[in-house]
Amino acid sequence: MQLDFFRLGFITQITPAFCLINQFVYYGIWYGAMFSLAWLSIERHILIFHSIRVATARGRLLFHYIPLILFSLYAPIFYVYLIFFYPCERIYDGTMIQCGDACFTGSISNSFKQYILIAHDFMPIVIIIVSSAALLLRVIIQKRRLRQVNEWRKFRKMITQFILISGTFVIFYLPYTVIYFVKALGFSSFGNNVITYFVPLTNVPFMALPYATIITLPGLRKKLCALIICKPKQNTIRPVVIKN
Repeated sequence: MQLDFFRLGFITQITPAFCLINQFVYYGIWYGAMFSLAWLSIERHILIFHSIRVATARGRLLFHYIPLILFSLYAPIFYVYLIFFYPCERIYDGTMIQCGDACFTGSISNSFKQYILIAHDFMPIVIIIVSSAALLLRVIIQKRRLRQVNEWRKFRKMITQFILISGTFVIFYLPYTVIYFVKALGFSSFGNNVITYFVPLTNVPFMALPYATIITLPGLRKKLCALIICKPKQNTIRPVVIKN
């Protein structure tokens, strides 16, 4: 829908159900992915440096399944209530992306807005940045200290994939988050001249994440080389006429 809106400048088919579902995807699914990635950034430290904690079924339940379920379902459940059931007047505008702002944004209290801003926009980005930087630093230090090349080679693809995925979120979402956070602190004019350029960038992770994930798949380089770059030439057998 967003690509179609950016191409035409309006929503072609606007209905209440269509708008509500797209608002839920924009808020619930997006923030669910953000919270999940924030937990995964922490979990990578457990899997690499404290793998003994997930060696048992109880450990996997406590340190993998339960946190992942809580982090991934919190935002969808939170925004299901705010978008579908929160008592407010719902107005849909086909000339604005997502049919305009969700109705709860103009009805909730300022303290509730501050909570959403800090807990949903700011904290996941901070956790992802700090955890990713700490993971990379710990890997470099431990690798130099222990010099167990074969042991660290097992985690190379996991680390590379996570850095690419988290980097995609941070690069395209951090500028908008910083501007929005400073505005919420009372500096209403901060970033007004550039925020229009950063808002469309927040849509890039949706499109870039599949590519950031797929390029780290095992054997992908060899398969691409075999299909495109290094495709072997087929020998053609032709009949030869021999004259006596």
